[in-house]
Amino acid sequence: MKLRCFLFIIIIPTTIFSQNGNSSFEFVNTDFSSRSIAMGGSLISIYDNDISIAQTVPSILNNSMDNKIGFNFIDYFSDIKMVSFDFSKSINNVGCMALGFSSIDYGEFQRTNEIGELETNFYASDQIFSIGIGRLLMQNLSFGVNLKFLNSNYDSYSSYALSSNVSSTYFNNDKTFATTLLLKNIGKQIISFSSVKEDIPFEIQFGLSKKLEHLPFRYSIVLQHLNRYDISNDYSLNSFTNNETGEIELQEESIAKTLLRHIVIGGELNLFKENFFVRGGFDFQRRFDLTIDSYSGMVGFSFGLGINVSKIKFSYSRSSYHLSGNLNTFSINTNLSNFGI
Repeated sequence: MKLRCFLFIIIIPTTIFSQNGNSSFEFVNTDFSSRSIAMGGSLISIYDNDISIAQTVPSILNNSMDNKIGFNFIDYFSDIKMVSFDFSKSINNVGCMALGFSSIDYGEFQRTNEIGELETNFYASDQIFSIGIGRLLMQNLSFGVNLKFLNSNYDSYSSYALSSNVSSTYFNNDKTFATTLLLKNIGKQIISFSSVKEDIPFEIQFGLSKKLEHLPFRYSIVLQHLNRYDISNDYSLNSFTNNETGEIELQEESIAKTLLRHIVIGGELNLFKENFFVRGGFDFQRRFDLTIDSYSGMVGFSFGLGINVSKIKFSYSRSSYHLSGNLNTFSINTNLSNFGI
């Protein structure tokens, strides 16, 4: 009976939400976890006690996350600030539940009239409120689902939406291998900016991770945007002049490059009895879209460090999105039970 109730909770979001029109609320795909960003992003197949990933992948919620708390801060471009907060609690015969809040503050903008004269200032921000649950349905198989309330405020314009992530994670007994299937952003806009309703950016992801037997190293491979084959854009395509017509045309990408866009790879090296971590990753799509022809630099690459100090986990990541700047992320995770709370 409990299994049927849990499956019913999982199926409900996929059946009550429909999607049509143009995509909106892209901020819901923002990765706030330093660990995930350091390993290339979209880290979905790690089954341990890292609560910073659970807001995206509810199936990794488990009893080892009881009373866990996490905080993430991202120093984004152009003085944009991002923060995220997570808390999880294990409930007997129910599963592990988690609450999350994320906020993106775009700062202050100047409003001008049609001839460029300054009138006043305004602000823009996005928020995500989430509640999720994960539990074991079998010995090595976990399911999870969450519900997110999305809120956008740009000057005097506001929009609201409901979104849900549904995931399933399989892991072996010693948790050195894990694989996850994730359905992201099954949702619908409730109140739109205008009379036109827009879609939530739905996506299917599949990931696996494996810890090597004779080396304290774990690798991760993520396949993203599995619901779409071609995720290229016209801005990253090469142009050429048609000798017959004399017109400039776009050259289609090769099949290999189109397939590579779906792959994110990452690795994590555990040192000193798992008290120190060195992480790195690479996102092919970011590399293809955000480099320039004259110089590619480190665009697409990311790295990070993790340190466990006195029952508190500190993480830092640095990710190269473009030659003009890098993304810095800081995370703190701990268990309140360690402090008698």
